[in-house]
Amino acid sequence: MARINTIRKPDDHPAHANAVIRGDLATLFDNLFPGVSDPWIDEAHDGVAIAAHNPRLALQLANLSKFVALELGWCQRADLRELAIQTVNLHFNSEYSFNTRLKIAEAVGISAETLRAIPHWETDNSLSSEQKLVIAYSQAVAGGNVSDALFAQVVAAFGEQGAVEFTTTVALWSFWAMFLNATRPGP
Repeated sequence: MARINTIRKPDDHPAHANAVIRGDLATLFDNLFPGVSDPWIDEAHDGVAIAAHNPRLALQLANLSKFVALELGWCQRADLRELAIQTVNLHFNSEYSFNTRLKIAEAVGISAETLRAIPHWETDNSLSSEQKLVIAYSQAVAGGNVSDALFAQVVAAFGEQGAVEFTTTVALWSFWAMFLNATRPGP
């Protein structure tokens, strides 16, 4: 059961009559949907639709998420990005977030078999060493316990910039998993 109503369109906001809120909502929706006459936030972006209770917050989170997912060099390997995100979702038991990203994972080449292997990645022979590193590091970052040896492996594999970007990706999607767990959008 949903704990928070989503703000899918500007008129959904309980304070939409307030001039300041109306302006902030217009800015949010104009930025998310430039040139669209009847903008609407879909279910795949429920986190933003919930954050839109504070439209300025939603805009910043949406822009940050877009930047991380689409512009960071490490995220250009969409398969690794989605593997990291789904590992984080499993770590935080964010079933809702996990399920909303299944189609994305499949579209970038992460099979259902690979997703099923995440919980027992250390012994699963179907995963590549690169996938195992992504899972191990994602779990360590989400758990707040990254060893020097593991960090060195990530730097060796992706470089220092890649390690920073990878860490940022895990941290941001850890936020989204926790946010969605707490606010509980619809089923």
